[in-house]
Amino acid sequence: MASSAAPTSYRFTREDYHRMGEAGLFHDTRVELLDGEVLTMSPKLTPHAYAVNQLTYALITQLGSTAIVRIQDPIVLDNWSEPEPDIAICLAVPDRYKQAHPKAAQVLIVIEVADTSLSHDRIRKARAYAASGIPEYWIVNLIDRQVEVYTAPDSTTSTYRQRRDLLPGDILALAGGSTIAVSDLLP
Repeated sequence: MASSAAPTSYRFTREDYHRMGEAGLFHDTRVELLDGEVLTMSPKLTPHAYAVNQLTYALITQLGSTAIVRIQDPIVLDNWSEPEPDIAICLAVPDRYKQAHPKAAQVLIVIEVADTSLSHDRIRKARAYAASGIPEYWIVNLIDRQVEVYTAPDSTTSTYRQRRDLLPGDILALAGGSTIAVSDLLP
């Protein structure tokens, strides 16, 4: 008599994910790889697009050539995760990541703009970013009109040990003394 095993899911590697993309499996669908799962991404509504554009302008203006600001492009967390955060502030490297996407150790800050994805960004994305040692994670929370700043990642528990909520009127600090007003990021 054959034993009945509980069903398990198949986890895809980054290599599997790239092959599926090259084969056209994701035709006209925005997806990302997180913990071995291919996830569809939410549509970009106007408030989301506004916040991403505001952040992009402010970050590039403030940071100049001291860091590379990547907009909705992949970062490599490990062999099972290649998310596409709304914004990733990465180390300035000479080739500007021409040969490969930034690895977790090259990412300074990851930023997600959240409305419909708020729960996912707070739980699943935060775990993945903390487990990979991303030093700082921001959620531009469009629902509660605040920016949640997560720091002090603990890779053993896949959590951030510190969280600060910044409201309109508060100022976000960047490395090198640059600042961004929270009110400038919210529609």
